Amino acid sequence: MDVTQLLRTEVGLLRQRESRRVFDTAVHVGTLGGTHDSWVSRRADAPVVDAALRTDVVSALLERTAGLSDTVWLTRSGRPEAYDEDLAWLAAATTAFAQHGRAVGDCYAVTRYGWRDVRTGESRSWQRLRL
Repeated sequence: MDVTQLLRTEVGLLRQRESRRVFDTAVHVGTLGGTHDSWVSRRADAPVVDAALRTDVVSALLERTAGLSDTVWLTRSGRPEAYDEDLAWLAAATTAFAQHGRAVGDCYAVTRYGWRDVRTGESRSWQRLRL
């Protein structure tokens, strides 16, 4: 399946399971639409989630998803626009992947409104998503 279709499906799944406008961010490592592992960054813990912790989290996710795709994506609240948090997780992913001798693949931010490629800035959004 095309990556844009997989991202569209991720947006739809997020809309189904999360009806709140503001919710905790989750980072996922693995295969879009397939096997992956996740970690939720609670909003209350935001002050202690620094670059080192983000790198450790992605590294742990990589160990648990060895052999899967090198895709990293965030599910977060907000619009599919550039957020500092997206870049912070991309930096952590780049470092963690390098520690494991791998190059980070794609990196996306998925919201209830659409998705954004953190590296290229390409994005897509929907007012009414029909799957």
